[in-house]
Amino acid sequence: MDTEHPSQEPTGPTEAEAPPSARQKALKPIGAGVLALVGIGAIIWAITFDVGSLDRPGAGLWPVALGGALTLGAAVFLGFNRDGKEGAFGREQVDAVIAIASIIAFILLFQHVHFVPAALVLMAGCQLAAGARRPLPIAVTCVLATAAAWVLFFVVLGVSTPL
Repeated sequence: MDTEHPSQEPTGPTEAEAPPSARQKALKPIGAGVLALVGIGAIIWAITFDVGSLDRPGAGLWPVALGGALTLGAAVFLGFNRDGKEGAFGREQVDAVIAIASIIAFILLFQHVHFVPAALVLMAGCQLAAGARRPLPIAVTCVLATAAAWVLFFVVLGVSTPL
């Protein structure tokens, strides 16, 4: 004998199966366009430094490569992600915005202030984007990671900054 109540049966498609709304369809090209613009901006900014070659890389080589990868990734996403299941703006998108904002802040602070405050902001933003919420562990990790990066790049590798 079946004991299920008719009210417990599914009444329609679940959220994952629902067709995408017009807003969701519009977010895809907008998101891809923003990522492509960030990538192109990184390339334009980075070529102002010496790009060098693969044998003798300059300061701009890796930012150009990463900007190109970001631009290419945006194009691939736009061309091949046709399922249209982009979700609404939620925690994951907020975390992505925090990560991008911390990278932009790093670039601006590095150019106009110095490496140390820029790295502290970048580390804090990346930790927040990764889900960290407690201030003391974030602060300790920021200080230790910035100190480690300072030692690696400026002491061990002898990198000079364009300041």
